[in-house]
Amino acid sequence: MKTIHTVPFKPAKRLRFFFGFSLLEMLVVISIMAILIVAAIPVFANTSSNARQASREIIKAHLQQARAHAISSGNATALAIPVLNTGKELGARAITLFEVEYDGSNYTVMEDPDTGQQAQLLRWQKLPGSFHFISATDITGSNATIMDSTARLETAFKGENISCHLIVFSSNGQIVRPAEETNIIIAQAVRQGESLRFTEKNGTEPVYEIFQVNRLTGRTRPIRR
Repeated sequence: MKTIHTVPFKPAKRLRFFFGFSLLEMLVVISIMAILIVAAIPVFANTSSNARQASREIIKAHLQQARAHAISSGNATALAIPVLNTGKELGARAITLFEVEYDGSNYTVMEDPDTGQQAQLLRWQKLPGSFHFISATDITGSNATIMDSTARLETAFKGENISCHLIVFSSNGQIVRPAEETNIIIAQAVRQGESLRFTEKNGTEPVYEIFQVNRLTGRTRPIRR
């Protein structure tokens, strides 16, 4: 008869792992990451792509608001953009709406009958980032824009008289000024005295975008991005 020999069972030694983070270390890392994310939010919100998209939406919204107000109020409504060398920090960067009237040769800002002040419908809003409104002469071969139009709207900001480029919607919701095709160009640029230095892509071409504004609906169509 064969004898069966049994081997005493010995539990395997528990393996010990010495890599990884303790709970305290994880909490410290998470806290640091949260601080960095909060600090970075303004930076990410001001990146080129986000600023361009925000600028695009600001322009679209102002155009539609101007058209809607003109139709609902029965008063001509102008989208106004200060000329580059006027309006202090607003020049070629800001946008607002005014109720206007035609005096036979030019459009002028109407006065609020209750306050006697100019009928400004919205506060000035600047394009985010370093985006500016520019003229076609700044971009070779581009279509004429409202910044090239000779039509002006005179107003004031912080005690300074400023001259503005304008797009006027009549009470039927159509654009009546400028009389020609309506285009808008925005570009990244830095103000240098009375001129702009454009941000260039790949060191050669300015970063810009062209919109064509439909004269019947006020809606924009990108021509070049």
